[in-house]
Amino acid sequence: MNTPRRLIVQWQDPASRRWFPVAELLAFGDGDAFRFELGYIAAVLEARKLGFQPFAAFPEIDRRYASNTLFPFFQNRVLPTTRPDYLEYVTALGLTPDTADVVDLLGRSEGRRHTDRIETVLAPERDPRSGGLVTHFLIRGVRHVEGAEAATASLQAGDPLAAKLEPTNQTNPRARILDHQGRRVGYVPDYLVTDLDALENAGSRAEYTVVRVNPAPAPAHHRVLVRMEAGWPAGFRPFEGPSFLAVVPATRAEGVAAMG
Repeated sequence: MNTPRRLIVQWQDPASRRWFPVAELLAFGDGDAFRFELGYIAAVLEARKLGFQPFAAFPEIDRRYASNTLFPFFQNRVLPTTRPDYLEYVTALGLTPDTADVVDLLGRSEGRRHTDRIETVLAPERDPRSGGLVTHFLIRGVRHVEGAEAATASLQAGDPLAAKLEPTNQTNPRARILDHQGRRVGYVPDYLVTDLDALENAGSRAEYTVVRVNPAPAPAHHRVLVRMEAGWPAGFRPFEGPSFLAVVPATRAEGVAAMG
């Protein structure tokens, strides 16, 4: 794979509950033969003003870290294959044990743990068949939208969803609320709204399809998995802009700090 798969590491400010992209994890390779590289990105400087501290495993902001295996910091965010509930975990993410790799698992599960305010999100990628954009996400805000929990319970795989701007949203006036047949079910994750703006400005509208519904006792934020598809306009690059500029440019040359 010439182009690395790109996971953005986000940190949530506990006071404002706002998410900041603070680092990128690049995965070079195919299948299980990945080489990983991590570096901080520009938005980390704003996050530091609000209390973010560099990860203990990656203490230097002006350094890139590389490893031939997945860093333990991220490996600990993926359920071990030896766990009896591994099949249930993979299935809930719309994957299978035969096809799931750590990049997909981190991207779709968001790598969340109860012990911190970190998540991992996979940058949208090109569909090898259509050449268009494709990504998967778990619907956000189900608990905070009146009637959404009941509405999501009635969803089925294959159901189309409509996304609408919600300019009255006090947290994010660019937020997209999702609904099915007029019933609101939650939100598109905020980390996608900038890309959605760029796609729409280029004349490419996204389509949303339910992939899987995970009933209770699955937590609300793991309730509905959605596939988002759109055209790929000329010059478009996901997660692009000043916030995502690498503090130290990505490189595969010798001299990158080696770990693992």
